[in-house]
Amino acid sequence: MRKRNVCSCAIFYTFLTSACGIYKPTARLVINNDGVNAVPLQVSITKLGENNPSHILKETLQPGIHEIPAGRFQKGLYFVTAETGTGSVKQTKPVSLDTDRWIIINYLDNDSATIQRRYGYIDTSYLKKNGERFSGIDLFTENRMLPTLLKSNTKNNQSPDR
Repeated sequence: MRKRNVCSCAIFYTFLTSACGIYKPTARLVINNDGVNAVPLQVSITKLGENNPSHILKETLQPGIHEIPAGRFQKGLYFVTAETGTGSVKQTKPVSLDTDRWIIINYLDNDSATIQRRYGYIDTSYLKKNGERFSGIDLFTENRMLPTLLKSNTKNNQSPDR
């Protein structure tokens, strides 16, 4: 009887440790194009210590919020780089993918009055001036779905007959 309990515990422990090693976190991109025009954007996700990106996404984004699944990755530290098609605006930040992550990218391209009206005071040190307009990319991560996306996903999934 005791051997069976020991064997059961050993099998359970082996299953538990192997299952934890198989888990791969999911990265989801939430991109907000806050400009008035479509913009070509390239997002690359590169594991620390590697030269080739694990994932490259090239999209021409219309104004508005876009949710794009980036894929599953091995646990570890990654660098996320977002840049416009021309390469004039670029932002790189480290992201720890030890659990599922939401990578939020906000692209701004407007004149200063519109930016101030929409956001209030904003630090323009990360913005690049192009004539009368300011352009920039802000990048940050969350470990849960944003409440505003949850509301919009719930509305989109409801059928019209409800």
